[in-house]
Amino acid sequence: MKKKLNLVNLMRISKPAAHSAFTDLIKNPFDEGGQTLLCCYRLATNHVSADGFLVILTVEKKTFRVLRKMTIRENNADLRDPKFSFDGTRLILTTYAKTYLATGKMVTKMLTYFSTTGQSWSGKNSFGKSGWWLWNHEWFGFEAYGFAYNRPSNTLSLYKGDPTRTMRPHKEDVFNLKKQGKGYPNESTILFDDDGNASVFLRRDADTFSAQFGTSKPPFTKWKWHDLGIYIGGPAAVAISRNRFIVAGRHVKWETREFSTKIWLFNSDSKKLEELHTLPSSKDTSYPGLVVENDRLYVSYYSCHVDNEARVYMACLSGVTELTH
Repeated sequence: MKKKLNLVNLMRISKPAAHSAFTDLIKNPFDEGGQTLLCCYRLATNHVSADGFLVILTVEKKTFRVLRKMTIRENNADLRDPKFSFDGTRLILTTYAKTYLATGKMVTKMLTYFSTTGQSWSGKNSFGKSGWWLWNHEWFGFEAYGFAYNRPSNTLSLYKGDPTRTMRPHKEDVFNLKKQGKGYPNESTILFDDDGNASVFLRRDADTFSAQFGTSKPPFTKWKWHDLGIYIGGPAAVAISRNRFIVAGRHVKWETREFSTKIWLFNSDSKKLEELHTLPSSKDTSYPGLVVENDRLYVSYYSCHVDNEARVYMACLSGVTELTH
């Protein structure tokens, strides 16, 4: 029988604005009752404008009611693609900052903020190497790992460290055009299981545009890659069993240039992707955040399907338990 997820609830959670996009989602680590989620996104004039700032929402799980809203801004910087992580004590928020100088030159850097209460945020910390976009990271033990990409070099490198201090290259050129023969690797999501095995879902935007699935064991210096055969933009993933992952991201129907946000089930043994659900979406859309709790999947994402304006939505779907076997 074909597996699927059933949509239980869907609601817009962003206030009317020019362009609300690029989301992430995490369980609120400071909510002892477990009743809330935290969602972050970028608010700006449009997809590529230089005026982006970050919005962090505390959202009630049952009703999707927004209980608290906070913002983070930097003078003369466009803050893009915020991502959450939690190291056991601190909630960490990373973002890519673009600054346009009067000379016309653009300067980029990765910034981090952290919170120990969920009520306020630290000042900024700059980490990583200029020109390299460390799009996402995950903690394994006391170290955070994440893949950074550099578009001109067509290269993806693995970074390690503490994003509130510094992240340095751990293994350079893990995936690149010269070695794999596949161009422009960029956005990725990395996960670790209890044994320390790493899995990554990687977006590409060249030649066949096919996403990649990578695996490695400690110390994460040797990687195996598998071509998934389809495009996945802004990939997000969560493990639901030893060999099964829920994956979400932007799908493109190339013949008609139709864009949507889809959810798939991925079996890491067979390397097969099975489509589970297409969220209400169109045009500029995707960049989901995922949280699994028992039989429910919570998804944050953005889309233009209602009024041709980019809005942030929260969805709840049921049927996760059936996917684990």
